Amino acid sequence: MKKPLMTAGIAAAAIVLAVFIVTARLDSFITKAINTYGPEITGTGIRIDDVRVSFLSGEATVTNFHLGNPRGYRSAHAAQAASIAVDLEIGSLLRDTVVVKRIEVVQPDIVYEKRGGTDNFRAIAKHAGQKAKEAGPDPEKTNEKRPGKKLVIREFIVRGGRVTLYTPDLPSGAATAVIPDMHLRNVGGDGAEPSAVFGRILDALHDRLTMPILTDSLNRSLLEARRTAEKGTRSVTDRFTGLFK
Repeated sequence: MKKPLMTAGIAAAAIVLAVFIVTARLDSFITKAINTYGPEITGTGIRIDDVRVSFLSGEATVTNFHLGNPRGYRSAHAAQAASIAVDLEIGSLLRDTVVVKRIEVVQPDIVYEKRGGTDNFRAIAKHAGQKAKEAGPDPEKTNEKRPGKKLVIREFIVRGGRVTLYTPDLPSGAATAVIPDMHLRNVGGDGAEPSAVFGRILDALHDRLTMPILTDSLNRSLLEARRTAEKGTRSVTDRFTGLFK
């Protein structure tokens, strides 16, 4: 009786130790993974400064997240956030499917830039979708399973964000609007390629940015900014004209 109990105890201790070792190295691993593999998914620059993970709670904080723009876009970034809260299911790190219980992005700074009939977020989502197809199973081989970790995010939340419409003829921040909060559940279902999961999130964010209530607000803000700029230009012109009378 003692031997089975001892064996079970050793096995449990080994699992706890393995999780602890993985978690102890997780800070640098996540930082490297985001900075290295993130650009492959989005086709843009991605960087973060740091990640801090708690072994006991499974909670992590990602600091200074920066998502760049695809080639050809002129704004400085697509999205930035000072910090992102992540709640991991630590035990899943040792399984085939990594489970993230919650990701919460608070007060992100987003720049929406239209170009050539599309926009920066549509371009990023399209690239992620293409990567998901490349990573997924061959449709002609129904039993094929590609190696690599799968991902599921139980809750993905964006709240308190603002979007700026990039307009090269106006000062940065001239046309802005509040983004309606976004709350997605079970992104990835029972487990999907990371590129497919983040492609789904990018699609949802693009839907938010192109909501009529948001685009109307941006257009009104843009119109008001242009009127103000025109008044300022006329005022300067009048002052210069007066100098030569």
